[in-house]
Amino acid sequence: MPNRTDYLKEICKVVSETFDLSIFFVKPTGEISFEIIDNRIINPLYQNEKQNLFALLNFEPDKQYYFPVIRKTYFYENYILISATHDNLFEGTLIIGPSLPYVLFEQKINGLINDFHIFAQREQVMHYYHSTPVIPNEKLLRVSVMAFFLITQKLISVETVTKENLKLGQLGETNDHKPFISTKREQPEAAHHDPLLEKKLLSIIKEGRLEELKNFTKMEEESTGVLSKSSYIRSKKNIAIAGITLATRASIDGGLHPEMAFSLSDGYIQRLEDLKTIKEIDQLQGEAFFTFTERVHHVKEDRFSKTISTCKNYIYTNRYEKISHDDVANQVELSHSYLSILFKKEVGISVSEYIQQVKIEEAKNLIEYTHTPLSEIGSLLNFSDQSYFTKVFKKHTGITPKQYKEKYHLLEQ
Repeated sequence: MPNRTDYLKEICKVVSETFDLSIFFVKPTGEISFEIIDNRIINPLYQNEKQNLFALLNFEPDKQYYFPVIRKTYFYENYILISATHDNLFEGTLIIGPSLPYVLFEQKINGLINDFHIFAQREQVMHYYHSTPVIPNEKLLRVSVMAFFLITQKLISVETVTKENLKLGQLGETNDHKPFISTKREQPEAAHHDPLLEKKLLSIIKEGRLEELKNFTKMEEESTGVLSKSSYIRSKKNIAIAGITLATRASIDGGLHPEMAFSLSDGYIQRLEDLKTIKEIDQLQGEAFFTFTERVHHVKEDRFSKTISTCKNYIYTNRYEKISHDDVANQVELSHSYLSILFKKEVGISVSEYIQQVKIEEAKNLIEYTHTPLSEIGSLLNFSDQSYFTKVFKKHTGITPKQYKEKYHLLEQ
């Protein structure tokens, strides 16, 4: 009967050989118990030295997790962290990786080389990235589920892994390197970001939807373009400047005074130029998006009384439910007739019309930003039938849902 360490090592060999991944087993004290590297190349940018790797992953050896944790370094690498236990005692953490989410473009590799001034090792760095296994994000999630089961004998769903990693990102526990959560179809060799994600983000800012922004998965690093061939940090700054500029325009469209929006933009871009690390750039860009969205939110809220703001928020929050004028009136404890007068005076349309408007806006979002079939959207939004949904959609947009999809060139080929 093999001892526990040998047993773990045998499991890790299977995972390592199946997916061509290196694996390190780290005790809670930080000591490496064993490693399975074979002839795999180490990253010349940081030599895979223990402390360098731990810092890159924001890894705390004595911290235990009850699900696979996926971490990403600013060298484009992905790692899986799995806590191992035996007889309810925490044994340590298996660090599985690195892998790349897609084949890296040479411009991005050159940017890293220039930033870290390791020109003499250019060939080694290029060789490292060309030999590191490529595992797309969705597949890596499944690999993490399989490895977690082999090591812990506990089966966990991909959805749970995604949800729990997202919580880590929202709580700030991952600090330098937020977990990736893939919510879109894979584009392994895409040179630029998904325009649908950009449109969704700008729509959130324009509408001042703070809660949606908090839950919005940022565009994947690998899906952004290269805006500087000489420096990765310069490229990140240029991408952030472009994002802040678009957010500025979206906030103005959402009602923020242009002078206020441009002043905010100038301030953020000036601060951006003084930053030295990827972490600082990412944090500043996130802060800018939040500030623009928050300012738009306040502008929109200030236009209406507290009662009407409560009604509008209730309608939006329950846009996927079957809601009526009476439901809204009960929410603010007003009579049907008095709410009608108050709502029409402040908003300009009836409560029922506003409910329809919110639902149709959501239908447009579903058409633009998701792959939900047109036949399901009406049902999701609690329209009585497809015919009525089409009728209401056309009333508010002037065209049918199908025509709307055709207009934006979104029909499946």
